[in-house]
Amino acid sequence: MSTIQSEQSPQAGIGVELTPELLRKRRGQLRIIFDRFIRNKVAVAGLAVLALITLAAIFAPVITHQTATFDPNTATDVYHIASGPIPGHPLGTDYVGRDEVARLLFGARVSLLVGLASMVASIFIGVSVGALAGYYGGWLDNLMMRVTDAFLAIPLYLILFVLAATFTTGSGSASVIGVIVLIAAFSWPATARIVRGEFLGLKEREFLLAARTLGANDFRLMLRHILPNAAGPVIVAATLLVGFNIITESTLSFFNFGVQPPESSWGTMLATSQDYFSEQPLLVLIPGVAILITVLSINLVGDGLRDALDPYMTER
Repeated sequence: MSTIQSEQSPQAGIGVELTPELLRKRRGQLRIIFDRFIRNKVAVAGLAVLALITLAAIFAPVITHQTATFDPNTATDVYHIASGPIPGHPLGTDYVGRDEVARLLFGARVSLLVGLASMVASIFIGVSVGALAGYYGGWLDNLMMRVTDAFLAIPLYLILFVLAATFTTGSGSASVIGVIVLIAAFSWPATARIVRGEFLGLKEREFLLAARTLGANDFRLMLRHILPNAAGPVIVAATLLVGFNIITESTLSFFNFGVQPPESSWGTMLATSQDYFSEQPLLVLIPGVAILITVLSINLVGDGLRDALDPYMTER
């Protein structure tokens, strides 16, 4: 009887009103991050555009076949050279008659591959260096940070231009691999500094001391306890690094130090079309706008992830 009365009392109404708040507190961390990200409409729009571009690049052979376009690297239409949009070539042709739609879609493959692969490599190097330096400290920290400072002091594009002649002398996949190696080799220092700072702030926390007391070794402490707590800044840095790497690849290719023709990337499309800007501006504008939209979408997603992963962000 007392139970029934308590359920009908005014205090029960208060309990019911607090239920959504209690449920919110019970949500997992991933669900909270997801809900925060979804509420950021600009970041969601950027993710949708980025997903559309990625799907178009993955299914480029299917799309180009269905639209009756040509092979992006070798097939040419000698009757339409540097033409504007015409039937069979929705975005026109380039200076040798290659279809712009096909080159744009297959160029997205190269640009996205370079951006993602070099990001993964540079994040791996940066996390490794930053984790070791931040966890062990002392002379190892000083040595690794001085090496990091040396890499940061190198003029990025100057050293890439100097080394690109060695790494990108071939064509096709070898050239793409060379560009990935070059970009990854010089884009990790910022990530290393971020990870080092996170490790310095976390390695003396109580939960880590408890895990060490229970017998966890250094590798387990770094991999299972510290690194997951530092994942937020690393994920944001990785997201923004993809856009930076795409721009870097485009710059190298524009100055003929990156992916070489006939392999198509957005940078090579810009480089080979600049002489025809006055006659056919679309040849330059189309890859330029593609780079702009892709990098902007990636940056919007990165900003959304940064806000969603911020532990001090209050939910509305």
